[in-house]
Amino acid sequence: MRRVTMLTPAGLHKISGMAAYPAAAGLRLCLRSVTAQAHARLDARRGALDLTSLPDYRRFLEDSAAALLPLEAALAAARVAEIFPDWELRSRQAAITEDLARIGGQIEPLPAPAPLDFGGVLGTMYVLEASRLDARVLLNAVKRSTDAQVLHATAFLRHGADHQFWSSFLMILESHADADHEAGAIDGAMQAFAMFERAAAWAHQSQPGADGGVPAPPPCR
Repeated sequence: MRRVTMLTPAGLHKISGMAAYPAAAGLRLCLRSVTAQAHARLDARRGALDLTSLPDYRRFLEDSAAALLPLEAALAAARVAEIFPDWELRSRQAAITEDLARIGGQIEPLPAPAPLDFGGVLGTMYVLEASRLDARVLLNAVKRSTDAQVLHATAFLRHGADHQFWSSFLMILESHADADHEAGAIDGAMQAFAMFERAAAWAHQSQPGADGGVPAPPPCR
């Protein structure tokens, strides 16, 4: 069985060319730092998945949808489009729903997260937008599958490939990178990670921690 080391949503900067965006170092690096442990935990849960096999690939998409759909709904409720005018292009709800329909997957969204303030929108978007950067690695793994169902259910992994979503996200993030939004951004990013951890824990019939949550990170300043 071929396995892939999976990067989690907030850890995907490792495969991007972000040295080209030196101005985006402040809040982005803060969020990367405070989500590092959550990143490692989710990597550990998902690192053993064989994305060339239909059962594991289905589980990956189901886990992703369980967290992604309520997070996107929370963003929409928080008027994310007022901060990111191209939100409709960024949303991956339709793509992952299409993939799951193709492979007979189930959509079971987690309960809605806590309402997001302005900083919470930024932190949540950091996690979701960074997850696109992993798509190239994951898609390369999926392409090695010999299962036609797997090969024809990649809309989610291919989403946004023709856009510069990460660079435009960084520009918006850093335009709002002040102390007033830092705490909310950290809360939003950690909440998003907790959702992905919880979804993965359901698949593994376990919990992300003894209390079902994640430790609160310290502020970056």
